[in-house]
Amino acid sequence: MSLIPLSLWLPLSVAACVLLVLAAMGWLWRSALRVPAGSRDGRNMRSMATIASAGLLLWLAYGLFKGYGALWQADALMLKAPLLVQMPLIIAAVAWIATLLLGRVMAMHKDGHED
Repeated sequence: MSLIPLSLWLPLSVAACVLLVLAAMGWLWRSALRVPAGSRDGRNMRSMATIASAGLLLWLAYGLFKGYGALWQADALMLKAPLLVQMPLIIAAVAWIATLLLGRVMAMHKDGHED
């Protein structure tokens, strides 16, 4: 971290946060698109993925607004540096937990209707 100039920490932190949440959405959509669109399960999984994507985008916006808004108001640079590393991890962790849980629900839904 000491090799990165302090002026780049904020953009890199925000970019990491956005990329991690978008990766979670991509993983969710990859799971949803594996089921054929014409089947009942395919329509259900795509609707769940659409609703979850909207929720993840809202969570990302909320996390960026609340998390980085508080950091923007902080004056001490020593306080900001560790939080700029932790903020994307906190926001992305919640997004990934929700994605993994919904992925498990989608897998159970798919497995339950294959009889």
